[in-house]
Amino acid sequence: MAKAISLCDHHVGYRDGKVDLYGLFNAIRPQSGYPYTRGRFCLFAQLINGLGPVPFFVDIRSAETDELVWTTEVRQLQFPDRTTVVQVALSIEGCRFDRPGLYVLELFCDNTWVCDTQVLLR
Repeated sequence: MAKAISLCDHHVGYRDGKVDLYGLFNAIRPQSGYPYTRGRFCLFAQLINGLGPVPFFVDIRSAETDELVWTTEVRQLQFPDRTTVVQVALSIEGCRFDRPGLYVLELFCDNTWVCDTQVLLR
């Protein structure tokens, strides 16, 4: 279960568990038009209710057509118990958007949809 999910330009994690998120956004306005390739951005999520090793990945889809635009490789999260909040900061590099519109970023854990967020490309 997701407690929070955000998009940002950059994140910094600290040993004490705190995280700084820089450049939070929910829309992108490319200066150069389309197709547009985003160099790098970060998806940050706080998750709970997992147990043990859990594979996860993110899909990016066009909200209008449901076309898959991007998918990340499958990675592993480690949940020590069901009550521990696990933070995930996933860098997405080189994602290409062919046209403006609404896009959905979907987080899957163990091949099950957990949560999503949206980004509008204008």
